[in-house]
Parts: sequence; structure tokens; C-alpha cells
Amino acid sequence: MRIINLYLIFILYCFFSAPVAAQETKQVYPDKLPAVNIRTSLSSWAEFDAGLMLGINYRWHKNFSASFEPTLIFFTPFSDEGGKVSPSGIKIRSDLRYHFARKRKKSPETFLAPEFHYKYTKTRREGLFGINCQNGQCAYFQEAVYSQLKNEVGALLKAGIIFPMGFISKKERLFLELYFGLGVKGLKFRETDIPPGGSFVHSPNRSPLNFRNSWGRDHYNVPMMPLGLKLLFSL
Repeated sequence: MRIINLYLIFILYCFFSAPVAAQETKQVYPDKLPAVNIRTSLSSWAEFDAGLMLGINYRWHKNFSASFEPTLIFFTPFSDEGGKVSPSGIKIRSDLRYHFARKRKKSPETFLAPEFHYKYTKTRREGLFGINCQNGQCAYFQEAVYSQLKNEVGALLKAGIIFPMGFISKKERLFLELYFGLGVKGLKFRETDIPPGGSFVHSPNRSPLNFRNSWGRDHYNVPMMPLGLKLLFSL
């Protein structure tokens, strides 16, 4: 309940503060256009498919900008009941933003943005297989490592706040970005590198939230409610 309350407070702040800020016609950030900032996610290390995000935002108008944010996936901070887990892959986020004007130079800036993301991962998992099974009888059982391939496509609408960190740099080059979004994503799974003649004793673990299949055995449709924090450096 505490997390849900924080989400609601954050959304209300974005949507109610944005129209007030928009009444101010003078735009004070960025000082020069076009403007570019380099960004990294401070929360990408805590995602289920975790890794390093290093992206870029290009702002050509006082109200409009676009971001491109690739993430290199190479570990997961969560344990798995099926044994060892070792993911690798890439996630790409891209958005188009509408920025509301700031009332004062040191005040936060709010934005709204549709976002698209694509993710591909190859995860090495450990599972139990029955070998040469017929009518429920198997010749023997074997622990083996197999590969799980996942393709993920999603879209969402997000709201965000950009806080200037003027206490660190008087030229206002450092910023913190907090965002929240609502959307949906589709996931498609496939398992490879299974032992010859092997079949899963237990169905492979495919979803950390245990959503039921919506398009068939290998497809899922799941909602998204991402919440994250990013560090920005203006060039």
C-alpha cells in the first residue's frame, strides 16, 4: 500500500504541477538549443534483467526532446527456484518528450512521454530433465543447463520530474530524473540447448510474476508500471 500511495502522489504532482508551470511563458532551461545530455539509470541495477544503461537525450525545442537509452544486460539480482541463472542481452528504450516550462531556474521540470522498449535476453538456467520418457516413464533423470531466449516488446506512457542539482554545479549540468509509467508488454519465450531426448520434469520458469499465458504456451501479455531514477549530465 505504501508503494501505491507513493505512485499516486507522484502522478498527482506531475499532472497538477505541469499546467501551473506551463502558464509561465519564459523557458529557462536549457540555456541553449539544441541541447544534449548523457544519462544513466540508477535503478537499472535492480531490474529482473539488470545491467548498465547509458543513453542520450537530444532537445531541439524548449518543449520537445527525444531519448535513446540502450541497456547492456549481464546479471540478475534475484534468485531463482530453478537453480543457477545467468542472463545476457540488450534492452532499448526510446521516447518522445513534451517538457512543460519551468517557473524558476531552480525549480523542477516536468514532462510527459510515450515510450517504446524492446528487450532480448539469453538466460542460462539449470533444470531437471527426464531422458527418453514414454507414457510417464523415463530412462533416467539428469540435471542440465539450458538456454532460455526471451523477446520482449512494450509501450507505455510515462510522467517525469527533472531536478537540477545546482548545489553540485553552478552551471546546472547535473540533474536527477524521476519517472513513473503505465503500459503493457508482450513476451515470447523459447528454450534451447536441451539434452538429447530430454523433456522438462517441471515447466520452465518464464515469468517472475507468474502471469498466465495469454497468447499460447510461449506468449504472455503483462502490464507494466515502471518507476525509476536517472542521473543526467548536460553537455
